[in-house]
Amino acid sequence: MKKAMNKRINFEDNIFILNGRIRMIRDLLVLDTDPDLFLEKTIEDIDFIDKTLEALLENLSENKRLLERDVEFDNLSDLEWQFTQVLSDFLDSSGNISAAQFPVLKGKISILRKRSQDRQKAGENSRAQAEPSLSEPVVSSLELSELLKDF
Repeated sequence: MKKAMNKRINFEDNIFILNGRIRMIRDLLVLDTDPDLFLEKTIEDIDFIDKTLEALLENLSENKRLLERDVEFDNLSDLEWQFTQVLSDFLDSSGNISAAQFPVLKGKISILRKRSQDRQKAGENSRAQAEPSLSEPVVSSLELSELLKDF
């Protein structure tokens, strides 16, 4: 995934969409799904979610001026937890689409779980190293009085 320079990332919307994709995969693991139809696409989706989470964390870590950065770190952390859970479900499930049915996938899922856990730690570190919020108002009192003088 290429890094978008000078592009505003809408973390909230991207996290919402990824959350829906993770729920869809969780449902797919529970239902009596035909692996001939869905296995390949499910693996593609898991890879896509992994890469997208990586890109979002990188962008959020670099975006030190985002006003609700802590909230987005929380949302991203929650999403990583959900992703780790669905990967665990993939390993622990005995359904049609599972590591039990396709043992060759155990290694891939284990690698993805490790990457997710590493991102969770990196997110915590980025958040801990964040610059403290400025206590200055966004608009100075002089600017505010100038803006409100006609009212």
